[in-house]
Amino acid sequence: MDIVHPLERSINDYRQWVNKLVGNADAWSEEAVLAMLHSRDRTQYLIDQLAEMPDQNTLPPQLWLELAQADADLGRQSDRLRAIPALPDWRKSVYPPEHHWWWYPPEPQPPKEALSWLWGGLTIAMLTISLAMAQDIASRFTTDSPGVWSSLGAIAPVVLTLFASGGALTKVGQQLLESVLASRTPARQNWAKIKFALALALALGLFFFHSLGLPRIAAAYNQQGEEQYETGDWASAQNNFQQALSLKPDYPEAQFNLGVIYEEFQEYDKAQTEYLKAVQGGYLHAYNNLARLYLRDGNSDQATPLLLQALSNPNLQQQNPELEYALRKNLGQVRLEQGRLPEAETELLEAIRLGQEIDPPRPDAYCLLAQVLEQQPEGATEPPAAIPTTRETWTQCLQYANRPEDDRWAGLARDALTTTETPDYAEPSQ
Repeated sequence: MDIVHPLERSINDYRQWVNKLVGNADAWSEEAVLAMLHSRDRTQYLIDQLAEMPDQNTLPPQLWLELAQADADLGRQSDRLRAIPALPDWRKSVYPPEHHWWWYPPEPQPPKEALSWLWGGLTIAMLTISLAMAQDIASRFTTDSPGVWSSLGAIAPVVLTLFASGGALTKVGQQLLESVLASRTPARQNWAKIKFALALALALGLFFFHSLGLPRIAAAYNQQGEEQYETGDWASAQNNFQQALSLKPDYPEAQFNLGVIYEEFQEYDKAQTEYLKAVQGGYLHAYNNLARLYLRDGNSDQATPLLLQALSNPNLQQQNPELEYALRKNLGQVRLEQGRLPEAETELLEAIRLGQEIDPPRPDAYCLLAQVLEQQPEGATEPPAAIPTTRETWTQCLQYANRPEDDRWAGLARDALTTTETPDYAEPSQ
């Protein structure tokens, strides 16, 4: 009598269980499925033992073909095997290794989308756009002295984009996202579209942050710079104005404020450059400051168009009186330098009228008007009731010259009141 090898008996037993299940058109019983799985486990155990004992008799090839055929028949029943409700609980109890594939029937592969190549191309395009915008955003936050928010603004967009790119394009990222969507069959079937939607959402998010978020952050930096300027922290104010312009290059108010800082540092060429940019952006205060710097350099012909344009701007009435006061006072000085004394007188009288609304009052318009009155021929002015005398005008100039920046005007007024000699007029202070 031939001795039957234990592996041969195990394979025959396994094949019988598989044939029984395959031939059963009704629902499989849990007992039969569990017996089949146990039989396949024993078969694998004996195969592993046989591999460790190479001196054993070689089994006939037909036996291995029968095992392969039984495995193939079981593999074609993956859907029915996966439908056994208790299978996950059995796996927890038995804890079979992952290479025991019969315990882990594969999930059905979703049908490939016909236009997956198109969605993939669009996904790459969106991620490329996102990376370009992220790099642009990050570069705008790079300054000589970055703070916490600047560093965060420089790093976060790039990290977010690289993370999204890795999730969509790398195998590890795809497996991670697929595991999240594993329980949602419709989502798994539309994987290419979902990747495109995520890439599009990232691109739109960066676009709106670039177009709406950066200007708001720039405004915050500009406001902080203005507060630091008022407290005398000019270096910090300069950094904040520069950061605001890095985030929003076309920002006339920040350009004007940076020009003010440069002027405080007596870097007049840089101040003129920033004022000119702000003028090109239509910022009214910059017209006055740029004209004043031109007057400082003796370029009254360049200052005149700026002052006239600002005074004719319909938005001037919406500004505080101090701006119109400065514009008219500076235009009065221009007319004085040009020898157009009646026009100078008119502008300076209007400036003095506007100056009554400013606290504290400014002395410079009075000093300039006094110089106009000294140069006018006798009888060329309005009746005495409308215009103060030259001495009265110098007296008012001295009376209002109380701020440190008014020291030059105070000196001119004292000289004029103590001598009969007409002093040279000075540049305006604002």
